[in-house]
Amino acid sequence: MKTPTARLLTAESPGAVAIIELNGHLEALCKTLDLSLPQIGQITLANLSGVDEVLLARVDTARLHCMPHGGPQVIKLLEQRLAHAGITMTRGRGGNWPEAADVVEAAMLEVLPQAKTSLTLELLLAQPLRWKVNVAWTDEDEKRSMRLRRLLEAPRVVLAGKPNIGKSTLLNALAGRHRAVVSDMPGTTRDTVGAMLNLGGLLVQWFDAPGLRPADDPVESAAIAASHEIIGEADLLIAAADFETKWPSLPRQPDLRVGLRSDLGLAHGADVRCAAGLKEGLEDVVSAVREALVPKVDLESERPWRFTTQLSPTLLRCEDS
Repeated sequence: MKTPTARLLTAESPGAVAIIELNGHLEALCKTLDLSLPQIGQITLANLSGVDEVLLARVDTARLHCMPHGGPQVIKLLEQRLAHAGITMTRGRGGNWPEAADVVEAAMLEVLPQAKTSLTLELLLAQPLRWKVNVAWTDEDEKRSMRLRRLLEAPRVVLAGKPNIGKSTLLNALAGRHRAVVSDMPGTTRDTVGAMLNLGGLLVQWFDAPGLRPADDPVESAAIAASHEIIGEADLLIAAADFETKWPSLPRQPDLRVGLRSDLGLAHGADVRCAAGLKEGLEDVVSAVREALVPKVDLESERPWRFTTQLSPTLLRCEDS
């Protein structure tokens, strides 16, 4: 019987996910750790008592990837738990993946720590098989891959509209905590306020631009100039209005129109409406933003995702030949 071994595949510096590869007699090892062993190719969520919640991915009969959160303290606790079971955890060398079955799996292991949500993690783990069973890379595959890379590189979402219509209230409601000043005084948000938000599994950089209006105050004028600059850099530009204000005049066409304070009246021409102060319609906003950035059809596609430029489309033909 092969003695179980453990190897840390990811860097020891903090990351979203750590990967520890367990090798050997997996049934006995999982019994010792009080874990249920998944089937080959299956991914399960487990609670490793005293350590963390972990994802378990069964690679083959003798290899199991254990993926806790990538904090140093979690890795230390896991190492101690393995040592208690008589297993010493060794460290891998960054960028070296001798245990990978092919270049796609190696690339996936390299990128995996960048996954910030379970949605991204599951999609990455599915890629080695998808690159094996698909052939003939298409232009649509490339376009879809570009959109899916937003799962790894948080896109910029900019909400722009006139002052005093509830933009800051929407940001606070989506963030689940106060991140922006809320007031009835026009021009309260004088600086661009931002937060990293998880919108249905898609991590985005959300910016609440200062109210767009003519201003005599030099400080406010500078903030509005900065707002125009960040609008130009937006991956998704959202125009905001409420029942009594007009849609803002923006440097370019908005990708989405959101009607705010819908409990008081409806903004005509809105793609989606919400009353953020009452927590009404927030899921509609989340769904609309995610669909605009990473459509559901992309997430459900069984075609391969070129999640890094290191992967060449010719690999599909190589696998097929």
